Amino acid sequence: MSTQTKEQLFTDVVYAHRNIIYKVCYMYAPQGMVEDYFQEVLCNIWSSFDQFDGRSKRSTWIYRIALYTCISFIRRKQPTSISLTFDLSSDEDSVLKEQIEELHSIINRLGNLDRALILLWLDGYTYEEMTEITRLTLSNVSVKLMRAKEKIKKMFNA
Repeated sequence: MSTQTKEQLFTDVVYAHRNIIYKVCYMYAPQGMVEDYFQEVLCNIWSSFDQFDGRSKRSTWIYRIALYTCISFIRRKQPTSISLTFDLSSDEDSVLKEQIEELHSIINRLGNLDRALILLWLDGYTYEEMTEITRLTLSNVSVKLMRAKEKIKKMFNA
């Protein structure tokens, strides 16, 4: 594959999956660092672009790279928390804003793996797809996701 063809394919793939990449970066990056995380993910996708073998969906492959990149970035940088900003104005929107901020605050307190599983679950991924992305066994995904949901319920009720 020529360099120009590879670059165009890379651009097309990133554009098609930019929401996945951004969502993972947003869930793991501290305020003001989402773009840094995003760039790190793009670099890792580019460096392993030729290694995609088609055994999984490309979105699964990208999700896995984004997830592992963000987790390793956290280990290197040790960020403290995720901060959300909203521009909601009505009273109803304010209640929704508070609920969303509380949910993200709680998810942020989970460990990296629990946070990843909850994020995947919220995105509607099947257990089989979660297995591909996290490289856990199906039963391990099931148990860990159930425990993560229980942790969230406890934190909400505390």
